[in-house]
Amino acid sequence: MMSKIIPVILCGGSGTRLWPLSRENMPKQFLNLIGDFSLLQDTVLRTQRVSGAKDNEFLFVTLSNTADELQQQLEELGSEFTNNILYEPCARNTAAAIALAARYVSTHFGADSIMWVLPADHHISDENALKQSLQEAVKAAKLDYLTTFGIVPSRPETGYGYIHVTNETVVGKTLKTKEFVEKPDLETAKQYIKNGNYLWNSGMFVFKTGTILENYMRYASDIVHSVYHSIINNEKNPSKEEYMKVPKIPFDTAIMERSEHVAVLPCDIGWSDIGSFESLWEISDKNPHGNVIEGTAALYNSRNCMVHAGDRFVTCAGIDDIVVIETEDAVLVTNKNNGDSMKVLVDGLKKMKRPEIQEPPRKKQSWGMLKLLSQNSGYKLKEITVNPEKHIGLQKHEHRSEFWIVVEGEATVNVNNERKRVKTGESVFIPQGAVYSVFNMTDAPLRFVEMQCGNNLDEKDVIKLDEQSIVANFTQPELDFYGKAANS
Repeated sequence: MMSKIIPVILCGGSGTRLWPLSRENMPKQFLNLIGDFSLLQDTVLRTQRVSGAKDNEFLFVTLSNTADELQQQLEELGSEFTNNILYEPCARNTAAAIALAARYVSTHFGADSIMWVLPADHHISDENALKQSLQEAVKAAKLDYLTTFGIVPSRPETGYGYIHVTNETVVGKTLKTKEFVEKPDLETAKQYIKNGNYLWNSGMFVFKTGTILENYMRYASDIVHSVYHSIINNEKNPSKEEYMKVPKIPFDTAIMERSEHVAVLPCDIGWSDIGSFESLWEISDKNPHGNVIEGTAALYNSRNCMVHAGDRFVTCAGIDDIVVIETEDAVLVTNKNNGDSMKVLVDGLKKMKRPEIQEPPRKKQSWGMLKLLSQNSGYKLKEITVNPEKHIGLQKHEHRSEFWIVVEGEATVNVNNERKRVKTGESVFIPQGAVYSVFNMTDAPLRFVEMQCGNNLDEKDVIKLDEQSIVANFTQPELDFYGKAANS
């Protein structure tokens, strides 16, 4: 009997290594950096082709603040991809996320199923080699080994962890590991390459579900017990109070470095974690001068550059190895090959609490589009577009009030169960703590400017409510539309 392969896709990450393209609330896995699909969507489709897993056999682990974007992108691929999503209330690193996933997989797919754990934001160009590697890894997993994919290094990279391998074979092409090592300095990385027995740590793992749970009980019982306590009432939505108690440890440290049954599969699959603009440049299509250009830009006497132009025309002259990223709210100019400076810059912007670090200037929603216009300590200004026959669901904010001015179309607004039609040029006030929703019942876009005022303008300051209660004062035509919109 063949063991069922259950892909487990980890969708966490802070989303700032490719700032300002990626943000904390819009990490790189949701961006279309290569081709027509986002990195997440590419990962799902590639994984399905390689593993043969059905839509409803995928499991996703995500943070609550990116849950809506995840669901929306998965629905674009197929509705059943959203069947199995686990929502971490806070980030506790990969040991917690994989323990949470293993418990769910064991319950719903069986302890004999094979978990294939992989990040949502990596790029792999050689699917045939990936498929062969997966088949080899499954062989070791069936012998109760925890198997990881080790990437044959192409250069002395300081941004990756390494795996020191032995020459002792486990089964097929898999080898026993000697040790996992952290990101080295350049001289150490050069020695690793010269030695020949070091591989890049890809962060992809294959193991039997029952086997990994046994390893947790043996080497990290505190993690698995804390995870179990957090899901007593809801296996998909752990209690934040309990989940905060889970030790914040990487999976490698908690399990892989301690277990006596670890195997590594050396592979050359065209892999990149796209962890820097240099790595993004490497895998992108280039013109004859080595330049990667997106948007409207002109370059003269410039080589090996990356230019991303958003709304404005970007020009460069006489420069090499430079990255220029232009978005609506920020412009970045950096040396393509100096990732360390980029890291220091982003860390500094976080300490300054710059809003550009957190939110993208535009964010697609299931109901339309949200565009950030301006922000300061006491207010936030947005432009919101609601698509025809769509609605923003019932919600309230505990720490802020909102003032809307309709600039295009007509809104049907319900505030504290009182209905109001708001036409172009008219406004509506949403008091702090009010329960409200907004419908676009027309066949044209609805666009309004929203000003938020309060002492907490965090996007998480929203409580979504049962929408059935909004229908009290609606007319029958509106009720008919409500039923249509709520199920759309």
